[in-house]
Amino acid sequence: MKILERIAQDIVEKTSEILQYPISITDKAGYIIGASDKSRIGIFHQPSLEVVKKNSMVDCKYEIENKILPGVSVPIKFNNSVVGVLGIVGDPREVDSYGQLVKNQVEMMLQEAFGKELSELKDKITEVFVHQVIHIKENEGNEHILQYSTLLDVNLHIDRVCLLIDITNLSERISAEKGNDGLFEDFPLQYFQRDVLDFLNLILNDNKEDIVSVLNFERFIIIKSLPYQQSYVNFISDLDEKVAKLNSFLERKYQLTALISVGDVSHGIMGVSTSYTNAKKAMNIGIHSKKDATIHLYNEREMMLRLLPKELSPDYQEKIQNIISPLLEHDNYEILSSTFTDYCKYNMNLSETSRNMFIHRNTLIYRLERIKEITSLNPGDFKHCMLLYTAIQCYEESKLK
Repeated sequence: MKILERIAQDIVEKTSEILQYPISITDKAGYIIGASDKSRIGIFHQPSLEVVKKNSMVDCKYEIENKILPGVSVPIKFNNSVVGVLGIVGDPREVDSYGQLVKNQVEMMLQEAFGKELSELKDKITEVFVHQVIHIKENEGNEHILQYSTLLDVNLHIDRVCLLIDITNLSERISAEKGNDGLFEDFPLQYFQRDVLDFLNLILNDNKEDIVSVLNFERFIIIKSLPYQQSYVNFISDLDEKVAKLNSFLERKYQLTALISVGDVSHGIMGVSTSYTNAKKAMNIGIHSKKDATIHLYNEREMMLRLLPKELSPDYQEKIQNIISPLLEHDNYEILSSTFTDYCKYNMNLSETSRNMFIHRNTLIYRLERIKEITSLNPGDFKHCMLLYTAIQCYEESKLK
């Protein structure tokens, strides 16, 4: 097993410190690949083949000619298969009781190392996948992207939004440390990226469809999945708190801060690329126009409108919903409410609304008239329209609680 060969010496050194007995690790072929006495690495150890064959502990007798030391040898297993042999040097009567205990410790360390390598491999694949998606071009073949999405179990056919996380002043910090010859002493460069990725996954990765990756040393990306109608609103409403946690973590551990930009909600592969481009625009505009802000939204005005129901007091929300309660209780509420919100979306323009909804203009007029009859609110009147729209949004928000 290749991974055992890579970490055998590290396991030996860490385990020897605790056990106080010399130990060794051999591969399935019987050759020592890690040992407290490094001069033994590469030596053929005959008893190890017996351990592999029997899949059980074997006592070893001192044989100077064959360079066999006294002690015990036990099988090291991974996924129920013997992948190597652990040897503990000493009087077999003394070290026998340590055999199973140390074996368990070594197998646990092997599992941890395998899990770490698997995680790092997935991160690399994710990084390649993200770069391919955000830089895709129109009319470009995307077979490679589909292959990666299958490998990562990513659904490409749902709504998503891109977030960019920029670590501010990181280059200046590194340059200063480098100039003082203290880069690796004072700033843990090799661990920083992994540490930030782990923290971003902790606070911003809410389900298996969310993708967290790195674009370069100073910029990270989150491709956020939006499985429900209110997912974006809910996510944005919690973003301030999460960014505060991120900056608290960065300031406390690295004396750094981060800026966040958010693209627009888009659909499919090309949509992700568009959202990424708009997140970049939001970051560039935000940095130059809002020096004190930590979050920059590409479509801030629309977002404020979407968040409006959350900002109203519970009493006000209840009163405004009572005004349209006949509509809320109507059998055709879903059709009538969606028709009205689309009517607002298209600037109360009958022709544009009917065209985009793929319904006849007379059908649209009929539905709006029904809303007027049911609620006594006129969709053609701006003030009535605003009240009705807010009431529907409050009701839809309340259904998610």
